Amino acid sequence: MRLHWKWVLACLSVLILVLASAHLYLDHAIRDFWISHVEQRLLREVRFARVYLSDMANTDEGLVPLVNEVGVRLGVRATLINGQGRVLADSETDPSDLSALENHTDHPEISAARQQGRGSSLRYSNTLDTEILYVAIAVPEIGDGHYVLRLSLPLRDMGHIKQLISQAIWIVSTLGLCLTLLLAYATSRYISRPILDAIWFVRNIASGRLKHRTLRVGSTRELRDLGTALDDMRRQVQTHIGQITLEKSRLEAVLTSITEAILVTDQSGRILMGNQTFEKLFGVSDAIEGRMPIELVRHRDVQNAIEQTLKTGQAVFLDLTRSDDRERHFDVQIAPILQDDHIAGSVTIFYDITELRRLERIRKDFVANVSHELRTPLTTIKGCASTLADGALDDREASQRFVKMINTHADRLHNLVEDILDLSRIESGALPLETGVYPLHEMINSVVGQIRPLAKEKTLTIEINVKENVQVQCDHKLIEQALFNLLDNAVKYTPEEGKIWIQTRDFKPVENDRENRRNRPEEIENQTRTRRIALEVKDTGIGVPLSDMDRIFERFYRVDKGRSRAMGGTGLGLSIVRHIMDAHGERVYVESEQGKGSTFGLTLPEA
Repeated sequence: MRLHWKWVLACLSVLILVLASAHLYLDHAIRDFWISHVEQRLLREVRFARVYLSDMANTDEGLVPLVNEVGVRLGVRATLINGQGRVLADSETDPSDLSALENHTDHPEISAARQQGRGSSLRYSNTLDTEILYVAIAVPEIGDGHYVLRLSLPLRDMGHIKQLISQAIWIVSTLGLCLTLLLAYATSRYISRPILDAIWFVRNIASGRLKHRTLRVGSTRELRDLGTALDDMRRQVQTHIGQITLEKSRLEAVLTSITEAILVTDQSGRILMGNQTFEKLFGVSDAIEGRMPIELVRHRDVQNAIEQTLKTGQAVFLDLTRSDDRERHFDVQIAPILQDDHIAGSVTIFYDITELRRLERIRKDFVANVSHELRTPLTTIKGCASTLADGALDDREASQRFVKMINTHADRLHNLVEDILDLSRIESGALPLETGVYPLHEMINSVVGQIRPLAKEKTLTIEINVKENVQVQCDHKLIEQALFNLLDNAVKYTPEEGKIWIQTRDFKPVENDRENRRNRPEEIENQTRTRRIALEVKDTGIGVPLSDMDRIFERFYRVDKGRSRAMGGTGLGLSIVRHIMDAHGERVYVESEQGKGSTFGLTLPEA
């Protein structure tokens, strides 16, 4: 309910209470006044009638007409009672019926008159259906000295008079009530208008609309002080909001630029905020405010660590591994947020160490693989040298065989070291790209010329299906090396009298395929805008099992380890190809079915 209606109802309630009280008071006051007035009148008249009876009465029989005359002349009922309480005369009763009237000794006005000289009483008459006022006085001058003269008058006129006065009071009260309501409504509107303006002012502040007019809430001193205080509050709130907005913008900019995932909770453990990195790493698409961390991280250890920090105020460190679409490793640090020496919440930072773990694993594997690859030829060379030193030099045939083995494994060591150096230069970026526009057919012919002698040894056929006018933009030395590695693999893993094709086709990359995930977004966008061709090496070799497809380009990974070593392979050829293509911002792919051959492809931008 609005304030002005409350004010009107309050005024109305007070006015009704006052009018009701006044009405009740006047009702009793008028009644008492009227009874007192009639009583005084009857008392004067009964005194006059006493003197009249004392002067005129000679015998008891002569009193009857005198009493009747008094009643008629005064307009009242006159009654004369003797000392025994018997009615001797009554102005409204026939003398023959006086003996039937009751004894009046016990009537209060009669008893008072005999004891005090006069008495009065007010009684309701069922016969007349009205109240009757009785006034009695002792008349010792007549009879036996114990006579009492009583006058009575029905108060019929009092009800009429009270009704007229009540009507007047109700009319005046109604008019006063209407005027009071109008005045109260106008006053309440006058008083509540400034308050409504103040409410509008405060709501504008609450909704952030701070650039509005200065508040004018009235002419009274209190309202002017209120308006000044609210206007000062608006200016202070505007200043504070500006500072908070600036700090929030800075905080959001910092959180956005941070590459680590950050999660902030309140003191109850519910999430207050998280940065974009957190939402991206944990695949969050809905609102996170108010949710529990375990709903998003889905790891009980993190939830327990946050609860422990909120309880003890101590920082907690733990490792987290998630295996959703791919395995991810996190170094998690949880610290309390302290405010006025109490824990107000917690902040959790997820350091994505997946790449570090991957590089660490690659380094370990690389060291292990290099050690293993070096150990075999070195052991062989050492064994052959020891055998020769022990006297095998005297056996010409044996010495030639051991020298040949030493030479073969020395070549293998040489190739391994060269491949490792090439791979290191490409990975470190120490090998700058010298890109240019080159005829693709000439590059292929150059590589095929180097590999053809090896193919002839196994009676392999190499067929080139490439248009002579195709030109590509690349570092021709690195691309020739990549093509050589692919052809070398095809020759090694294709049985005798097999066939190898070198062909090209138009290439349209799919942005969400597995290989393109490794490329940067700008590279993918560039690939979608530039026309590209795929240079493919297809063979009829042993093929690649489906389980090995994702690891075929890893360093030292071999599908057939024994056969690869027997052929002199280092296990680094395809890894070098992949890094060469990564350096160009391009991709290498494989399509294969075990036992039916393989197709390795390189993407190149057409000039």
